[in-house]
Amino acid sequence: MKLKYIIAAFIFLLTGLSACKKANLAEVVGEGEALNTFKLSAPSNFTKLVLNSATPDKVVQISWTASSPGLKAAAKYLWVAALKGGNIDAPILSLPADNGGKATTLTLTHRQIDDALAGKGVPEKGEAELIWTVVADNDFVKLKATDVYNIAIKRFGDGLSSFVLLGPATSLTPVITNPSSTTSNLTFRWTAAKVAAGKPVPTYSILFAERKVDADGIELPIDWSNPLFTYAADNAGADTMANITYKAMSDLLTANGFTNLSQTVQLKWTVKALTGEWNQWSDYVNDLGITREIKVYIVGGATPGGWDISQSTRMIEDPRFAGTYFSYIKLNSGEIKFVNGQVWPPAEGAVDWGQDPAAGGGTFTADGENNIPIPAAGVYRVTFDLPNKKYYLQTAVSNGIGGMGMIGDFQGWSHPATKMTYLSVNKFILIASMNTNNQFKFHDGNAWDNGSNILNRWFSLNKATNKMVDASSSDDNFKWTGGNGLVRAIWDGSDTRNLQYTLNPATEMRVVGNGMNGVPEWNPGASPQMAYQGNGVWTITLNLVGDREIKFLAGNDWGAFDYEDNSGQSNSTGVPRPVKWDGNDNFKTPSSSGSYTITLDEYNQTVTIN
Repeated sequence: MKLKYIIAAFIFLLTGLSACKKANLAEVVGEGEALNTFKLSAPSNFTKLVLNSATPDKVVQISWTASSPGLKAAAKYLWVAALKGGNIDAPILSLPADNGGKATTLTLTHRQIDDALAGKGVPEKGEAELIWTVVADNDFVKLKATDVYNIAIKRFGDGLSSFVLLGPATSLTPVITNPSSTTSNLTFRWTAAKVAAGKPVPTYSILFAERKVDADGIELPIDWSNPLFTYAADNAGADTMANITYKAMSDLLTANGFTNLSQTVQLKWTVKALTGEWNQWSDYVNDLGITREIKVYIVGGATPGGWDISQSTRMIEDPRFAGTYFSYIKLNSGEIKFVNGQVWPPAEGAVDWGQDPAAGGGTFTADGENNIPIPAAGVYRVTFDLPNKKYYLQTAVSNGIGGMGMIGDFQGWSHPATKMTYLSVNKFILIASMNTNNQFKFHDGNAWDNGSNILNRWFSLNKATNKMVDASSSDDNFKWTGGNGLVRAIWDGSDTRNLQYTLNPATEMRVVGNGMNGVPEWNPGASPQMAYQGNGVWTITLNLVGDREIKFLAGNDWGAFDYEDNSGQSNSTGVPRPVKWDGNDNFKTPSSSGSYTITLDEYNQTVTIN
């Protein structure tokens, strides 16, 4: 029975005895008070509190639930503590709650707690093991909380203030690094941790751990007592930064199990500061993804750039087979090697790979290597398999795999794919007849099996990015959405990190400019149309005005696909002039006015004026 009801009953009994009459309960006014039970909240039982001399004003809040009054006399609270094993009813410390004892909290700074323990004889750096509770008092009743908590408090010794990470900013998007570079760095920065007066200057170390998630994509906790590896801050740990070279980071990752250089590694990192016996962790933990990008190039007398390594050909990194690189390239009879950059060894970080003299053809090595012979001139798909130290030279002539092709509705989805015309390294063109909504894929072989890096590759449209990709089952076919007729398709991997494609109508080709008699200047809709001869060839005979300009436009208005001059402004006749379509000067007409036949050959990428 609650105390207020006992008191009320006692008053009722006294009234009845003195008045010698039956009590009227409606007339009874309670004059007694009571308090309801309450519980401790925080800090939790068996907390260990280490006071930080570097942050003496940092607060600790002790809290508990309210003890409601029986009627109206609200309680005030007193926090009490005794030595562990002692009697809580004979406390060594007692402090009123906040707000003059009225609050259900007690807020103390580290310095106040330290001073209180010092006053009780606890030495510097000493630890006091206490039990504590709270007493509620409303001047009628005193009531202790229903529980008694344990707490261990260590007095001021060494200490550091909190600090935060500055960079690299947390991100799951990987940083692209060159694992051979000793001149490029990952720079880690953080704010300084303030040290207590007279205490040792702190040193810092960066701790790294692998970021892992479970089957549901939930990030798993990190055991920072057992990091993947640590790295001391610059200046023997005294700086608030660390520069880690790309090579040093790659070597650390390799030494800790990440031996596949082409694998993206997702890390978490934090910083620990140390002064004396005090460890202070940064307030945050950041994410850091690292991709060790191996750039692989082809160089040699058989390549377009010859042995000039600055003109070597960069290969495309295969997204489906880690450590595999490939290129579609026209090679002459001769020799090649593979290199990881556009400088020769012994330049810093430079590596070159050639044929392994012990293992023979198809295997490469970086030690005592031979050049790799090219058996015959042709368009090759060259594949470089770094993890397995293998290379493959494949041509459409030898095994159906080589130059790019197309397969789809326009040719009945029938193997072999229709071969495209090679324009330059990783660039092909085909003019084919298509109907509206015809679907297709770019395909470099004669079968669908693409299960290994030496089999067929076919390219589709990534649904999320609308980019051309080495295909997976979730990707879309390409679709021609224009009208029925000839379509110009271009496969363009000249930017090895961003494969591109072009689709536009090839139903007309116009000569536009100011170099034609009787034709409005620079007016696409009124300009003459060339005749298509097949195999990418267009012709027309026109009266040209000497020393003027023309260009070729695949439509009746600006914005259509067009060809410009790539000959350096030659105005010669009878000589094929190279063209380009990604922006350049207009073509020069011959120096003398007259009737000329113009031939535009899209497959050979030339213009000839006769």
